[in-house]
Amino acid sequence: MRVLINIIGLSFLLTVFSVRLPDRVFGSRQSIGEITAGEIDEASGLVCGINNKGYFWTHNDSGDNARVFLLDSVAKLRATYYLEGIQSRDWEDIATMTVGGKNYLLVGDIGDNLGHHTTIRIHLFEEPTLHTNGHAIDTVRHKDITTYNLRYEDGPRDAESLFFDPIDKKLYIISKRDLMAGVYETTLPDNSIDTLVLKRKTSIPYTFITSAAISADGKEVLIKNLLNVYYWKRKPKESIVQLFKREGLVQPYDAEPQGEAITFARDGSGYYTTSERPFGLSSYIYYYPREKK
Repeated sequence: MRVLINIIGLSFLLTVFSVRLPDRVFGSRQSIGEITAGEIDEASGLVCGINNKGYFWTHNDSGDNARVFLLDSVAKLRATYYLEGIQSRDWEDIATMTVGGKNYLLVGDIGDNLGHHTTIRIHLFEEPTLHTNGHAIDTVRHKDITTYNLRYEDGPRDAESLFFDPIDKKLYIISKRDLMAGVYETTLPDNSIDTLVLKRKTSIPYTFITSAAISADGKEVLIKNLLNVYYWKRKPKESIVQLFKREGLVQPYDAEPQGEAITFARDGSGYYTTSERPFGLSSYIYYYPREKK
């Protein structure tokens, strides 16, 4: 009964802090495939590959090895890459970054359910490229990984959402459990240095944010919680902070068993979501296509 009450209470809060607008940019859900690989039991982040066109990168939540998985266009596991010398505490989201003509993956070890970790970590490495038709298992060498230690300027936060803005070249992290989710930013230097400070730039009227994404051109942003997806279209010369001063437009989203992740298609044609597997339920990658004008 207590669990049921907690679920009802959370649903009420998410509803109260939702903005239900009629501006529909994307269409209804389509399933592209089930994640059947036994290794992926808590898919917590999702991003479309750049070097691996049409494929997806994902990873597990806390308790797994430091590894990322490459899924093909129908959600079948094609490759597993281990990060040498890296510990996985609570990986929650993954993003891409392109700098100097090279494409990188950013993995966020940013989960902190109890809000007591002094620092969090971001791991940056070049996106591996798959060169086989089978299931590849490989290692990203420690020397090829840059790890950033970060702290929030206003104390520890639990977070599951991050993205790198290709326009202003800054990293953004959105807190999860605050009733008004905090939007934090920092600049990533070329090399790992002393602890970076995440500055709280604004708040948004949503809670329990589980993932965020930015389009390849930096002109559109998505965030999601357990029940809703919110969308922003960036105005000319508008910063991310200015963008979040406006209300998000609620987009189609059919709630998943434990919906964790969202990402834009690389060509901007729609967005994808996926979930963990609570109680042994199935996990799928779903696609929400952009509606035709």
